[in-house]
Amino acid sequence: MKEQKRLPIARIILYLLLIFWAVFMIMPFAWMILTSLKQQTEAMKVPIVWLPKVPQWQNYADVLQKYNFANYYKNTLLVTVVTVAFQLLTSSMAAYAFARSDFPGKNIIFLLCMTVLMVPTQMIIIPRFLICLKLGWLDSFAGIIIPNLPSIFGTFFLRQNFMSLPRELDEAAMLDGCSFFGIYWRILLPLVKNGLIAFGVLTTLWCWNEMLWPLIVVSKERLYVLSIAIANMQGQYATKIPIQMTAGVYAMVPMLVVFLIGQKQMLEGIATSGMKT
Repeated sequence: MKEQKRLPIARIILYLLLIFWAVFMIMPFAWMILTSLKQQTEAMKVPIVWLPKVPQWQNYADVLQKYNFANYYKNTLLVTVVTVAFQLLTSSMAAYAFARSDFPGKNIIFLLCMTVLMVPTQMIIIPRFLICLKLGWLDSFAGIIIPNLPSIFGTFFLRQNFMSLPRELDEAAMLDGCSFFGIYWRILLPLVKNGLIAFGVLTTLWCWNEMLWPLIVVSKERLYVLSIAIANMQGQYATKIPIQMTAGVYAMVPMLVVFLIGQKQMLEGIATSGMKT
């Protein structure tokens, strides 16, 4: 009887904590959306005025018309699509090789690859920049995209997904005359679809929000991505906060859609990557 009485109380406390945490996480996004509809004076008021007196929908038109935002969208979309597509292909192929094939030094090579994850990105920025300088990739999409094409994390993540599949699938396909690449492309790759979607969503979010490397390698405004364009709206002496928040809403919407579409497969793919054969 005591346990039955305690259970509803425990659930109520748990639900209250979850609601509090959800509200805490949603508040910054709500503030950004509401501020995008304010006038400059309302956005600067202290204490914060949450609701605008008159919604300024014109802010959304101004961002597109006055700040060349469509071009920044195009640049970001190009960088994201090319990077994600290349990483999905090469990482899945490398992951399949490490998970399914046996060759001399496989474990040593994989261990060396894993050591790359231990090096902070900031430590390799100068070597990357010098390489791009020598190759003439500064102020170009090649300089933004190519250094980010290899993904050791993707190889590790997808390798775990491949290892969760039974090896009997490979043996049955080989008996039917399927080649090593055919097993990868026709048999196993469709079975790790959730893992591919999970990695694709994570990579898309990272590429879309990446700012440090594009800021270093690009100086021409026509090549700016969204993250740099939004940061440049921060003035030295004054900032049009509603305009900056409007730009943030524009940048957030595509990633919100991507996450909502792929969240189920993303969670399943992450869970599968932790399974053992």
